[in-house]
Amino acid sequence: MAESKSGGEECPESPTTTEASNNSDATDTEREWAQAAQTQFTKGNYVAALTLLSYLQGTRPKDPKVLMNKAVVEYYKSDLKKTETFRKQLADICTQCGIKIDAVGTGDEVERSVIRFNHCVVLYHLHQYCAALALLEKMYTGLESLEESVGIGVCLLMAECHLGTYHPERALTIITHTETTFLPQPLPHTPSHKQPPSQEKENKSPEKISVSGGTGSSSSSSSSSSSSSSSSSTTSTAADEIRCSATQEQLRGKLQQLRVRALLMMRALRVAKKELKTIVTHAVTAGNSLNVTLISLKSQLEYLKGNFRKAIKVLNQCAAIPPPSPSYGPSLGVMYYNNLGVIHLGMGKPTVACLYLQKALQETQIGEESNSSAHSEVLSHQPLYQLSSNVQPELYYNLGVTLLHMNKPDKAFDFLLEVLQVHPMNPRLWLRLAECCITVHKLGLKEDQSSKRSIIQGTVGVGMHRKICLTTRITDHNKKKSEMHPESDAAFPEPTLEFARLCLRNALTILPENVSTTSLTDEQEVSGVMPELYPAGPSSPLRGVEVVSLRVSALACSAYVGLCLSDFSAALRHAELLLVAHPKIPDVYKLLGHLYAGEALISLGKVTEAIQHLDPRVVGEVSLSPPAQEASNTLPASTPSQGWLNTTATTAMQVMRYNLSVAYALRGEWEKANNLLKEVWTESNGNMPAQVIMLAMYINLQMGHVDIMKNIVKNNILLT
Repeated sequence: MAESKSGGEECPESPTTTEASNNSDATDTEREWAQAAQTQFTKGNYVAALTLLSYLQGTRPKDPKVLMNKAVVEYYKSDLKKTETFRKQLADICTQCGIKIDAVGTGDEVERSVIRFNHCVVLYHLHQYCAALALLEKMYTGLESLEESVGIGVCLLMAECHLGTYHPERALTIITHTETTFLPQPLPHTPSHKQPPSQEKENKSPEKISVSGGTGSSSSSSSSSSSSSSSSSTTSTAADEIRCSATQEQLRGKLQQLRVRALLMMRALRVAKKELKTIVTHAVTAGNSLNVTLISLKSQLEYLKGNFRKAIKVLNQCAAIPPPSPSYGPSLGVMYYNNLGVIHLGMGKPTVACLYLQKALQETQIGEESNSSAHSEVLSHQPLYQLSSNVQPELYYNLGVTLLHMNKPDKAFDFLLEVLQVHPMNPRLWLRLAECCITVHKLGLKEDQSSKRSIIQGTVGVGMHRKICLTTRITDHNKKKSEMHPESDAAFPEPTLEFARLCLRNALTILPENVSTTSLTDEQEVSGVMPELYPAGPSSPLRGVEVVSLRVSALACSAYVGLCLSDFSAALRHAELLLVAHPKIPDVYKLLGHLYAGEALISLGKVTEAIQHLDPRVVGEVSLSPPAQEASNTLPASTPSQGWLNTTATTAMQVMRYNLSVAYALRGEWEKANNLLKEVWTESNGNMPAQVIMLAMYINLQMGHVDIMKNIVKNNILLT
């Protein structure tokens, strides 16, 4: 499930200003104009700064530094709303100055690297992480030739982009290289006793709520990336950005928070706890109060450790923090309500979780209404920070999974389908969509399966001449499916079994093969050895064990869907793959594998082979609870078994013996079939499924026990 954590209090990686007056051919007047323009920009007097830059442009019409700075000041003058205009200005500057934005040279001038860097920052805020990384990686290879401030910005922005693409292991590599390159010594594990007070402004630091743990979408004084969009040359960097990037202690803090976010995404909890403790102790020693980022990271750490109540207690500390300006990212309420929803779902309270997630969604809609504009004009009417803080896919994913837990698959399907447009390569998302389709199908069959009256198709005659007409089958899966969704268009998917089959096929295709399921020891984790991860946005990356678990679940669902769609060959193939998917397959999937394989073989006329799968001795002792659930004491009490609902091992074995009885009946071994059915009948304690009653009547008729068959009808149908 998508987890939300926040980041954005960190000091920005703003490049040092590159003054136009540094040019050897610049006149004294031009230097004065440049210095005055920078001063006016620092004060926020953008009109005055633009006037001075216009003077400079008149004398230096093709100077890329002057053109870049003017574009940045105009962008700031619009409150960073005219993003599309700024992008066009960047392209025009490159055209006028003969700069190819994608052609990074080893000896690039500073202004060229800054133009490319600002282009990457805009891409980052538009969630185009891969495009930004493609250019940043070229700049990263020539890191030594870049100005130090630009190099730091490139490294930090690369780390943010890797977190945005759910590759925390790559982000850790960048973080380590940054500290060894730009810091005199590695990041300390024990805080220094003296540190100057932080210059961050808490009331300007809203949080980015996403699976990546935040992207620093905030004001120029607290956003690692948004501030970089304005750092170009001469007058393009605000004074607070200069101060923030000038101190190595603040750079250490930024790197430490990025590292914690990456470690939490990798679920390396021991190392993350140690790093987070260092940051918190450092902040307390310096006399600073905890900001929203640290509170959110602490809360997520407790959530991942399973300490849900403590996670809520930590998260509630955000109530004491003044809400940030809505112009600089998502509201504090979005992060708060979303995280509360995720935590309550972990506690087994999906209804409460749904309420909180709906509140979070309402908070985002309030922000959208305040900046309402046509979709085509979003890049000209919404601030850059709000563009990067769009967390709707994450909220939809969380809400969809929560609704699925609430047994509302139709609504869950609609939300998850929206997420699919943004994250089509998430195998877990495809599996959840398939589960929605299967749940919708099962809810449509539930009434028929539990009704014993469905056995009687009608009556003929009256009195002693009355005859009872029995049905030939309890349920017709294909008929029920077609009644629920008579027309299903591929362009407008509906929760049908056909779409479930497509979803499961995609999930199995996306899942990687031959993954390692070896768990790391505590010593390996502490020493820095990290497991191989596989991206699955908007939720956390998958470990090898989780990949195998997803594959097993997808194979089990595929076998079930194949049986329901009468595609018995596909059902048998998936059931057999399920049984060999992993040496330590959980009992519940081992049971389902044999059960589905047996049913498919019976339908294919291979009764002898089916009996080998349906023999209860093959399965042995069965536990239907996953290990994590067995150890948890926060799960709600299990509901009583009804019909064929496999909530207990006893019910599961009853289904197995029932199917085996059907197989013996098909081979004409009536005594064996009758004895097995008697065991099922005895263990049902009066709550007899309609399928068992039908089979009992059929077997007794075949054995010539007409009186017994009449008693079954009288006692289990007419008198109930």
